[in-house]
Amino acid sequence: MQTFVRSSLRALALALGFLVLSVQAQVTETPDPVGDALRILLPLGAAGLAWYKEDMDGLKQFGVTLVVAQGTTEVLKHAIDSTRPSGSGYGFPSSHVSAAFSAAGFVHQRYGVQQALPFYVLATVTAWERVHHHHHFTKDVVGGAAVGLGSAFLFTHPLPDGSVLSLQMHQGGPWLAYARSW
Repeated sequence: MQTFVRSSLRALALALGFLVLSVQAQVTETPDPVGDALRILLPLGAAGLAWYKEDMDGLKQFGVTLVVAQGTTEVLKHAIDSTRPSGSGYGFPSSHVSAAFSAAGFVHQRYGVQQALPFYVLATVTAWERVHHHHHFTKDVVGGAAVGLGSAFLFTHPLPDGSVLSLQMHQGGPWLAYARSW
């Protein structure tokens, strides 16, 4: 009888062990007000910068950049259907991070790295927040950053340096003028 009880207990322990191993570890997502806000504020900041500089071509380029980045993100989310830390789906790539890094990449490409530095810092904060609050794994935010930056570097062209070369006709003959804004 003792052999039967021992064997049964071993079988039960083995079965419970396999059951525990087969269940995925899941965590609970916590609210992420910082990441949620930066997802909106960084693109608004990039658009506002273009508006402030009266750069309508840049504003159009940013519009294309953001639409392509978010569209690509949504297509990839549904095509891959990667699990999130909470166990829900559609984790890869992160759309919050895609939006944030498309704004940072746009500012970098259009106006230079110095003006883009605060955008990059805040985009990185967005990525960290998404992982910290268990909305994404690190691979999800890296994928979102790649989509956002890829879109920005494909669809944003550097702002011309402000040099102007013109040929003007005056009474004494043609004049060649060169001007550059600093």
